[in-house]
Amino acid sequence: MTRAGGRTRPSSSHSTTLRPEKHRYFTRSRLKRAVIFNDQDGRINLTSDEEHRHKTELLKPLDRGKALKVTHVNVQKEENGLRHHTFDYQVDNLVVRRGWPFTMSFDFDRDVDVNNDRITLQLAYGSRPQFTKGTLLRLDVHLKNKSKPSLGSNKFAANVYKVSGRHLSLTATTPPDAFVGPYALFLETRRRGDKSSKRRQKLKTGEVYILFNTWCEDDVVYVKDEEERREYVMNEHGRIWRGSALSNEGTPWYYGQFDRPVLEAAIFLMDSADVKYSARRGPIAFVRTLSAMTNSNDDDGVLVGRWTKTYPKGCTLPTDWTGSVKILNQFMSENKPVEFGQCWVFAGVITSLLRALGIPTRCVTNFSSAHDRDSSMTIDNHFDENNQPIKWMNDSVWNYHVWNESYFKRPDLPEGYDGWQAHDATPQEVSEGVMRCGPAPVKAVKLGHVYLNYDVPFVFSEVNGDKVMWKYYQNNIPNYTFLCYMYLFIKKNCLKKKVSEDGDMEVVDIDTHAVGKYISTKAVGSNLRHDLTLEYKYPDGSKEEADVLKLVHQYSSRADNDIYNKPNEDVEFRIAMTPPIVGFGEKIMIEIHALNKSKVKCKIKGRVTLTSCYYTGVLDKDIKSLPFYETMLPKSEHSFRFDVSPHEYLNKLNLDACLMVNAIFNVEGTKQNFARSFSFSLLKPNLIIKVPKDIKVKEETSGSVQFTNSVGINLTSATIHLEGPCISSTREISKPIKPGESVKIHFKICPRRTGYCEINAKLTSDQLTDIDGSASFQIFKS
Repeated sequence: MTRAGGRTRPSSSHSTTLRPEKHRYFTRSRLKRAVIFNDQDGRINLTSDEEHRHKTELLKPLDRGKALKVTHVNVQKEENGLRHHTFDYQVDNLVVRRGWPFTMSFDFDRDVDVNNDRITLQLAYGSRPQFTKGTLLRLDVHLKNKSKPSLGSNKFAANVYKVSGRHLSLTATTPPDAFVGPYALFLETRRRGDKSSKRRQKLKTGEVYILFNTWCEDDVVYVKDEEERREYVMNEHGRIWRGSALSNEGTPWYYGQFDRPVLEAAIFLMDSADVKYSARRGPIAFVRTLSAMTNSNDDDGVLVGRWTKTYPKGCTLPTDWTGSVKILNQFMSENKPVEFGQCWVFAGVITSLLRALGIPTRCVTNFSSAHDRDSSMTIDNHFDENNQPIKWMNDSVWNYHVWNESYFKRPDLPEGYDGWQAHDATPQEVSEGVMRCGPAPVKAVKLGHVYLNYDVPFVFSEVNGDKVMWKYYQNNIPNYTFLCYMYLFIKKNCLKKKVSEDGDMEVVDIDTHAVGKYISTKAVGSNLRHDLTLEYKYPDGSKEEADVLKLVHQYSSRADNDIYNKPNEDVEFRIAMTPPIVGFGEKIMIEIHALNKSKVKCKIKGRVTLTSCYYTGVLDKDIKSLPFYETMLPKSEHSFRFDVSPHEYLNKLNLDACLMVNAIFNVEGTKQNFARSFSFSLLKPNLIIKVPKDIKVKEETSGSVQFTNSVGINLTSATIHLEGPCISSTREISKPIKPGESVKIHFKICPRRTGYCEINAKLTSDQLTDIDGSASFQIFKS
């Protein structure tokens, strides 16, 4: 199957269909559809890519007369790779970074005559190279003038630094805003005064990949700090934070941006999306396009997202993946989207693709992440008159959500928004008709500048939305149709505090600090967590936060309504887990503390409910629910305990092993209500990976992975997945792993290069998934 200007992947039975144009950058697809359907004849030029190349004389080989003939080319892949920080790319082609010179040498069939020979180095970019479009570049080589190229030159140039007999060495310089991607190389030679002598040869070295350059001050992706460059462009290993605000840890992930076929996949996706070549100078087009193409919702992109209770037998669960390379290998070889992924998998793949292109990128996790579907800037939860949560009506607050940040300048915006830009490949909401998000300047999110490109309002609501608790009273029409009507009426018309005069639904409490917690990324130079919360929002309760919320409220779908009038609070409530972190199979203990601050006696009525849920915040099975009643004396305190034993919850968990607590309390005789909900993840055991201390490059070494079942239930159909720069393997455990039992598998590695290395492992089973471990080590010369 041939797509995107001749780039190919192996064919398969997977069919593709032409879709309506949606993507702002997918502009050349219109031309291709016009050729197929012949609906643009007479209005635009319908010349195909192949015909264009065939008609372009400068792309045709020539072999006339006594002009120099190239007999050997050396693109000095190792030397250029070391200078350009591209030595580790596992591709046959030369890979360099723009804004910096690279060297090449040529041998000819005779001695070079500096007085009479003329040489031109030609670079052709894209499937339709054209001189007037800047995609066909001709660099004259002045054989008599030897000069040193300058870093960050603003134009393409070729300079001679050595001519000796039949040998020529030259330096090619690229500007810091050069088109990013592969360039075909040609060398044209001719004799002075002899029009009959001319040769043009397409060099057999393959295409030269020119990438973004975070080391070049004039490149829009320039990062000043060397340690950050190493972390966000060069580091192949990472941690993606997952869990909940109460209990979380960094999941190991192998980005493998230098491995095959990551770089090839990034270019293939851009070509498949038909992004105009004129847009490929800057990172915005790459970020927006790859965010769309990494999910499969609008195109035959890399990953199929799935968040269902069950999965097809024999598929790869989202929790099975340990890195990006396996996913991209499968995508490129099978020519169809890979099943299945969830947010952290999408973010891991995007990090790999953008780092491969040279764009500084990292994964970012937002705990208690809101999903605002109606631009109300609020997250709505609903309870019935018995204080039970109404599951189907609630907005979702994900335990965590993972997106990406990339570092670059924003010349498309007013000054002040350069730096980290948030973007998201997880298919949640459309942006300009396509499932993608960003890039949104993180500074704009913090300042509440929700009117800026791209998708700042959505990112703002993920980290800053208020959780509004609504209570429904069955006074008149307690049927399902009425509930549906009331819910839609609230969301679309954004009523004030009550839905009707009868008080059928009203706001009982608002939690202004419920979302956007512990925003996390991997620290530079270590596997520790680095907190980004204050990069996205001002401190809770600060004047700056209040000013931002006031500004943003003007753009909310509830801009004309006030739901924030609260009665005086005579009773103060607090809710907490003791201890805050609970291991899989351990007892869950929740305590609600009430303080009567008034001078009168009061009666308290409430309910606490525990429900299993998915990490997306969607409720699953009810586990336990208890009512509470208490009469409190003036100026007194009381604690309510809610305990859940392992046998009460173990058989009601899903594979995410997430739980949600909903608590609602009413003070009789006043209008005071207290409502809170929070979710948490059960802590799972780890895998133990062991490798020898002394590991030599290109020598086979053995290691092992061990797991001890400490979760109190049998684990069946267990599988261990391994991934790293020197291994990619899956091992099945044939027998059930009983409680207290240990299993061990052995593996072999043969590292291909020296330096830091890490192996990631993950165990999945029918009952429990996402048990992981990692081992890091140094590889030494033999």
